[in-house]
Amino acid sequence: MPFSFITDRIIEEKNKLIEEIESNGSYSFPPSDEFKKDDLFASKKGMMFAILTARDESGRETVIRAYSGEKDIKGYANPCYSRNEFRKVTEKWSAIIKNAPQSEIKFLTKEALTEIYSLYSFTDAWKNEFSLSDVFSSFAPSGSGDCAGIKCLNAAFRKNLRITGFGEFYYGKDTETRKSGAFYPPCRERCEKIIKRMTGLSFIYVDQDIAVINKQSGLLSVPGIGEEKLDSASERIKKVLYTDLKSPFVHRLDMGTSGILVFALNKDAHRNLSRQFENRTIKKEYTALLEGKIEKKSGRISLPHRLDTERRPYQVVDYVNGKESITDYEILSWESRNSMPVTRVRFLPHTGRTHQIRVHSAYALGHPILGERLYADEKKGERLFLHASKITFIHPRSGKEITIISDPDF
Repeated sequence: MPFSFITDRIIEEKNKLIEEIESNGSYSFPPSDEFKKDDLFASKKGMMFAILTARDESGRETVIRAYSGEKDIKGYANPCYSRNEFRKVTEKWSAIIKNAPQSEIKFLTKEALTEIYSLYSFTDAWKNEFSLSDVFSSFAPSGSGDCAGIKCLNAAFRKNLRITGFGEFYYGKDTETRKSGAFYPPCRERCEKIIKRMTGLSFIYVDQDIAVINKQSGLLSVPGIGEEKLDSASERIKKVLYTDLKSPFVHRLDMGTSGILVFALNKDAHRNLSRQFENRTIKKEYTALLEGKIEKKSGRISLPHRLDTERRPYQVVDYVNGKESITDYEILSWESRNSMPVTRVRFLPHTGRTHQIRVHSAYALGHPILGERLYADEKKGERLFLHASKITFIHPRSGKEITIISDPDF
């Protein structure tokens, strides 16, 4: 789901904003008759607002507020464009379209939107700037870049802040889909791609103790050796979210493997989750596409292996010195890819050895994972079709069992 990080502090700041609006009778700060509170409770005229809390390098907190839409309302985060430039361009095109023949309006409107969208400039967590055209391959959906959450994140990253809480809520007349004061995740159509570009991550779940992402294939879980291998999911988490941990990761996925990756955001959570992984109480499932057709629909694989110290990180099967590794598997479907037969398989590992599923697929089943580079003939330009699709663990604070699911994109 799109990025959402609701904390007690966010709820407190949301309630504070609503109280101020109701006390002032206006959602502008200072109050303005142009932006009356009562207008939001007229027919279908409610608005989305966002609250973001963040800290700088010294730990000092900042609270950022924003609203959705193009209106110029005082007391909130700046829009993601120059107000003066935006006003000039919109006034120019309004005059052109107003005086244009009906047959040209559609074309001119597209031209106007193209120029307007070029005014938008977003900042990611590394202070790099990008535009709407860098995010959307085709025409950006209407309203892209004007959502409350995007404005909050943009303001935070421009100030080099790290996030401690983030939420968007609706305020105004109740509708069939939205209730006043309730939190809603950022919209998928307009916001998800922009937020992913801003953070460099695809978040599934975040709270004050843990962050769960859907890691993309090709991204390291943790930094490697050398400056060129510093970029990783762990380093991106540290740049986007506020944590005092030097190493927030509690487990890893191979660089080529996509899917669920869990991080701790404080020492207690890190200690608790690490213990669960060590004690093998955490349940994990993977989905993979294997070359060829596997006839046996399910089974258990027990195949010991170890690191080949002369060909790191390659693993070799070794019945004498190898470590026990056990994986259950189940055939999900027989399919075809690029006119070749493939088998979709669910894997349930009971141990957590390096490259365990990759080794078991190639040597125990005799069918390497599609895109395999170490344990099969290298196929350039194709990703590893292995995805961490499900994980179940005990939440380190609440003590409740939590299950995260992520469907593969293959």
